[in-house]
Amino acid sequence: MADLEKEIKVLVSKIIKIPEKKIDANVNIFYDLGVDSLLGVEIFAALDKKYHIDIPENRLKDVTTLNDIIALVREIKESRAL
Repeated sequence: MADLEKEIKVLVSKIIKIPEKKIDANVNIFYDLGVDSLLGVEIFAALDKKYHIDIPENRLKDVTTLNDIIALVREIKESRAL
């Protein structure tokens, strides 16, 4: 697992209080893991702070899995580096 993926999985795990190894990167975090809107906001705020990025609100509706979160953070970081 790449560093970014591992870091994000650890961050999400701590916020939702589910062990990392129980989080499948492909499951819907809202339906399958019980993440509500408040936890969702907390996750995205933590990502903003950790990676110094600004996740556009209009992109949040497209993010439902850990893999979606990783891809979005990677995309924002790469676009900022250009």
